[in-house]
Amino acid sequence: MDKFHFAMKCNKLIIFLIAFVDITAFPAFPQDERKIELTAQEMIARADRVLDYPRGIIRGRLMHILPTGKTYKIDVTGYIDNSDFLFSFSTAERGEQLKVLYNFGGEEIWVYNVLSTKLFHKTGIDKYEPIISTNFAYIDFSSADLQSNYTAKITGTAIIKDQEVYRLSLTPIFRGGAYGNLTVYVTKDKYIPLRIDYHDTDNVIFKTLQIVEISQIGTRAFPVRYDMLDIRKGTLTMLTFHSFEEQKFDKKMFFHQTLGK
Repeated sequence: MDKFHFAMKCNKLIIFLIAFVDITAFPAFPQDERKIELTAQEMIARADRVLDYPRGIIRGRLMHILPTGKTYKIDVTGYIDNSDFLFSFSTAERGEQLKVLYNFGGEEIWVYNVLSTKLFHKTGIDKYEPIISTNFAYIDFSSADLQSNYTAKITGTAIIKDQEVYRLSLTPIFRGGAYGNLTVYVTKDKYIPLRIDYHDTDNVIFKTLQIVEISQIGTRAFPVRYDMLDIRKGTLTMLTFHSFEEQKFDKKMFFHQTLGK
């Protein structure tokens, strides 16, 4: 073999070794990290699909329990369309009190106080105000996508309801709300959410939502009982849905201009 061909073979061998070292010398940590982040976001996306309201009319009740044991009840009726839904809240003593309209998948919130005939546009921190002194805030009823508003990360596992679940930490994409971050626990098989812990801006848990019961509505699973515990106040609000009815709606009922009419 002449010197020219020998040199060419050596050069090819060197290029191959450099490429091999470049690929194998360093573990694929960035790729693995990216895979974990994507998996966490996908888990939250699937949890969102479980938490979405079924289309049609849903009826239920809020029962708020004070530390003294005293309770009061609020009847709830929801009119659920594709990306818009309207909730009516009423009591036996005072009749209908509030209409709460959610547009754009729960991102836009309008509140009409039936008793005072006043309309409010809930933005920013106002979204976190409680609904008729319960533990549920307006934003908690919004069903706004978690995966669109939070960045998810897997932080470990836990035992919830005698089963091992993933623990996901959710950091808000946009700051300024009352929730510093969320901790969501989802089942390992179908990523069904079983609990959500709400942290304040100092990262202290102050509310916890338990998804107590899930039923099959048509072809999908849907929670029919939620228990929201306010740790600071020592109060508990239970939300139960007891009836579902398929229904098509006139789009005008989801305009905030028509709430008081």
